[in-house]
Amino acid sequence: MPASSIVAIGDELVGGFTLDTNSHWLAERLRLLGFPVKRVTQIRDRPQEIVEQVRRELIDDEVTHVFLSGGLGPTPDDRTFAALAEALGREMVVWEETRARIERRVERMHEAGLLDSPEGNLRMARIPTGPAHVFKNKRGMAPGVVYEANGKRIFVLPGVPLEMKSIFTEELETKFLSEGSASTVRELRFTFAVEARFYPLMRELEERFPDVSVGSYPNFETKELVIRCLGADLKRVEEVLEVIRRRSEQLGMVSESR
Repeated sequence: MPASSIVAIGDELVGGFTLDTNSHWLAERLRLLGFPVKRVTQIRDRPQEIVEQVRRELIDDEVTHVFLSGGLGPTPDDRTFAALAEALGREMVVWEETRARIERRVERMHEAGLLDSPEGNLRMARIPTGPAHVFKNKRGMAPGVVYEANGKRIFVLPGVPLEMKSIFTEELETKFLSEGSASTVRELRFTFAVEARFYPLMRELEERFPDVSVGSYPNFETKELVIRCLGADLKRVEEVLEVIRRRSEQLGMVSESR
């Protein structure tokens, strides 16, 4: 089964200045599309740290799709493309189609008095050689790009949420993620249930149903306990759900299905 990895890049994320909503959004979309996320990593805008993290992703046999987000802007602290080039052993080149699109947009901004110099913006057209595909960014200037290496696809996306979501939903999903098969997710909700009472049952389910992920998630504000089951096989997930429902009733707890 394909598995994804998300690498969110930016000092503002690691420093706690900006909430990483991109990773949360991507993880949900990838789960629904059938490319569940194995891990989410946040790192600083440090070239060597980006290089090292990309190389870790490349040697992970379980990961088939890597998503890099952030560090594609016009200022010197935007270093993702250059670091990716080093990690992949590739040169940097000016991608002419992107350069021309940026120039047109910069010219309009300059005429409107919104921009003095195009120099910073034009550096966003420099990307590693040999992309499998370059996406048009309809909401901004930095391109989204796909590379293939070590049998994996590496997607590079802008950190601006509006731009990232636009590229992902309008261009990336249909071209590269259409063949996925989403996992089945089912939940049982209990009110005023003690989480620890489910421990023996969940240990048992781990052994009997290793292909189904079962987790418990208490909400102390609503006084609810959610037991969530996730798996590729609908029949197996439903079987686990029925075991939990039957055993919880024996313990005097009634659940609500979702």
